[in-house]
Amino acid sequence: MVFKAPPTWGRFGGEAFNKCALYFFTLFFFAPFPAEAHAFGQRYDLPLPLWMFIWGGAAAVFLSFIVMALFVRHNPPPGIYPRYNLLKNPLGRLLAHPMTTSLVRLVFTALFVLIIATGFWGHQSPLKNLTIVMVWVIAWVGLAFICALLGNFWALINPWNALFSYAESAKRKLFGGDLSFNATYPSALGHWPAFIFFLAFAWLEINWSGASSPSKVATVLTVYSLITFMGMLIYGRTTWLKYGECFSVVYSLFARFAITEIRVPNENEPEKFEWNLRPPGIGLRFGSIADEQPTFTLMIFALLLLSTVTYDGFTETGMFKQVALNYYYFIQEVTGGGLGSAGISLVDTSGLISFPLMFVGVYLLFIWQIALIGNDLRSFKNLAPLLVLSIVPISIAYHLSHYISLLAIEGQLVIKLLSDPFGYGWDLFGTASYKTDIALINAKFVWFFSVILIVIGHIVAVYIAHAEALNYYGERRRALLSQIPMIVLMVGYTMLSLWIIAQPIVS
Repeated sequence: MVFKAPPTWGRFGGEAFNKCALYFFTLFFFAPFPAEAHAFGQRYDLPLPLWMFIWGGAAAVFLSFIVMALFVRHNPPPGIYPRYNLLKNPLGRLLAHPMTTSLVRLVFTALFVLIIATGFWGHQSPLKNLTIVMVWVIAWVGLAFICALLGNFWALINPWNALFSYAESAKRKLFGGDLSFNATYPSALGHWPAFIFFLAFAWLEINWSGASSPSKVATVLTVYSLITFMGMLIYGRTTWLKYGECFSVVYSLFARFAITEIRVPNENEPEKFEWNLRPPGIGLRFGSIADEQPTFTLMIFALLLLSTVTYDGFTETGMFKQVALNYYYFIQEVTGGGLGSAGISLVDTSGLISFPLMFVGVYLLFIWQIALIGNDLRSFKNLAPLLVLSIVPISIAYHLSHYISLLAIEGQLVIKLLSDPFGYGWDLFGTASYKTDIALINAKFVWFFSVILIVIGHIVAVYIAHAEALNYYGERRRALLSQIPMIVLMVGYTMLSLWIIAQPIVS
């Protein structure tokens, strides 16, 4: 959502400092202002007051901690859990066959090229062009659903990975040797490249006025493609996908929650892999997939992921509009109106950047409390990255809750646009006349879907954090005490999440 200024702006007096302070203060302490419904055409009246849902969700999360404290008494081994290798099944072997995966990869790579082509040469109306709905709805929202629930499908269809691998194969066959320089990746960089690119993506999605322009979106895709290819060329395809390609980092984090995994029992025989079914969320345990502990930069990235989608939801509330308006007034007062429309962009960008900063600060504050309770402040640098994976279920739950109506309603445009991707009047598959069914999903379903998902996400997060604390401390009493700040944080965020999600539905 882009903040829109009214056509006229008055001046105001000596309250500038107070209004600026209000902006930053209220970002920490959210109060229920009225909000405009944006996703549905009618108001939905909850069967119970909103405060009862909020406190009920908080109680469910807190009680889950009590249950785990009573019954999870021993350190659950992170690498030992029930799993079933799908490759033992004929259907699983067919789906994982190299010919099948190669065909799927080729189809989605061609679709990626088509998306860029329609952006540049198709009709520039977002409702008549395949690019917009594929990028913002299917690739971002729909693929997140698939990766979080089923498995890391992005690792298979990533077009940049596929295109570069095709180029690598051609280079080896024609000239021999590797295409990449395989330079040593600086350890100090960590996931910072992916962090920067994802922050830019979030700004484009939430604040950019060109997000509905097919040609501008195609231009951004082209530029990002060139940057990605350059990173692969310098550091190698695998290394850059791990640290620099932001969507690979996002979807690999989400896929840790999924019910499937790719496991290589023997590193010396990578061709002998397993494609396993497993309990949901178990991949978030340290050591369940790899022995590499989450890094500080991955921790920052995970908090960025949660904070940006939270900010996106917050922009749909009346409170954001009030705070943004006050902040704009302050900017106009300080600059004498010299910034003009640039002041609006400054408001939007300041809000987006402030949320990751606050989330990182609050998270580290609570981790410091955990280290303090554990009577070992030196453990702070180990606990902060270790426990961050416990917030991934929260990120997934909020992401799915926030975007479910977008996927269900606007995602239907794909049915129509696949028959006429350029908007030239084609009807390739006989679906060009399809009409979007706005009754497919309603506010009541979204609300209860969101409540259930957010509460479940936080309960899973409580379990992951508790299991990691048991693993880290090796002593039940210390582990339980250390989780008091964490449960306070999760209960608080449960309440905040439910309040934000409710605003465009109930108002």
